[in-house]
Amino acid sequence: MQVFIGYASAHGSTRRVAERIAGRLQACGHGTVLRALDRSSDLPDCDAAVLGSAVHDGRWLPEAVGFVRRNADALAERPLRLFGVSLVGQRSSAFPPVVARCLRRLKSRSDPELPAALLAAVAPGGRHDFAGAVAPEHWPATGRLVFRLMGGRYGEHTDWDEVDAWAAAVAAELRGPAGG
Repeated sequence: MQVFIGYASAHGSTRRVAERIAGRLQACGHGTVLRALDRSSDLPDCDAAVLGSAVHDGRWLPEAVGFVRRNADALAERPLRLFGVSLVGQRSSAFPPVVARCLRRLKSRSDPELPAALLAAVAPGGRHDFAGAVAPEHWPATGRLVFRLMGGRYGEHTDWDEVDAWAAAVAAELRGPAGG
């Protein structure tokens, strides 16, 4: 199966996660096309798609939202998985456990990272959140202050075992009878 892995990355974390997913899918026997999403790109010829974006202020980056919007009809016709990369993943985080749990609860009650109508139109077969890397230069002074007051830690927070496990699960699902 040929799988398109598209990503929108602000500082490189999402790109690294997308590269890791592509490698795992290749190791599982799938062909992959890995490409950054931009404001004018279209979905390449593929059997399935895995799309990811950095999440800033609770939203996917504009280039990723634009890609999904432009290609919604084509994405709805094939297996689709989504992932986001932010300060708080499903298993790891840049924050202490108690703060991360609170932020996960808040996120579960907030609006989705993609507009709800767009999510409904493309009907992804799964979504996952990963923590990424954060550096002081990613924030303005007030953001750095709030981050540190919340107990945030700079550095790489991606749980690569989690990325590998999710990618392996996606690869297995895509090998299934209907691929999705």
